Amino acid sequence: MINRDMIIEKLSGSLKPLPFIYALWLEGADATGMVDQYSDIDFWVDFEDEFEEQAIAAVETALSQLAPIDYKHVINHDHPKIRQRVYHLAGTSKYLMIDFCWQLHSRPSNEYSYQKDDPIENAKVIFDKADIIRYTAQDLDMHLSHNRAMLDEAKYRRTQHLRAEKYVHRGQYLEAYAYYNCYVLAPLIDLLRLIHTPAYADWYLVHISRHIPPCDRARLEYFAQVGSIDDIAERIALAGQWFDELVAKLG
Repeated sequence: MINRDMIIEKLSGSLKPLPFIYALWLEGADATGMVDQYSDIDFWVDFEDEFEEQAIAAVETALSQLAPIDYKHVINHDHPKIRQRVYHLAGTSKYLMIDFCWQLHSRPSNEYSYQKDDPIENAKVIFDKADIIRYTAQDLDMHLSHNRAMLDEAKYRRTQHLRAEKYVHRGQYLEAYAYYNCYVLAPLIDLLRLIHTPAYADWYLVHISRHIPPCDRARLEYFAQVGSIDDIAERIALAGQWFDELVAKLG
């Protein structure tokens, strides 16, 4: 069966000789050493602007030489200098999706970089002909304004636990559940992010099990596991207490 190593090797061998391709690298699990049997592959390539069609065709041709592409989805990326498509090859694990991003070479280099020794976001360079992949020292000060706004919003939501409480009293589970998630659970998640991953404070639950200590993860799971009105009623006050503890810890 075709595996991720074969896909990476094929793309490297096919793209590196092309003069309009400057760099190929991996993000995600491959870059952080967290690959398991459920991991997808996150590719990035930097190419000369005028060769967009050829760059995309080169990738799809290389993939097709391994196996037929049985799934392709074109994503309209928000950034004008990035193109993105998701692929799957016939006969491979259903989890082995190939998320491929093409970056136009004219994309300003000051828009992107990787922080040195960052365990959350990094790059695994396959080849780089033009010093495309850059590393900078971590600067948490650049996140201060954003994180302060997040903290202010979390504190506001802490004062609004009553929004969930009133639906508990009304016996309306769906509404209680919605307001519990918004005003009780989400502020806890935001505070844990601000404490443990301040450079990625807005990642919410993405890979949070890897990013916070096991004791905090177990406690957060308790507050996330609600299946009834009684569960919600029981957890609101306790969540408020933990929130206050985390605010004190954050200082």
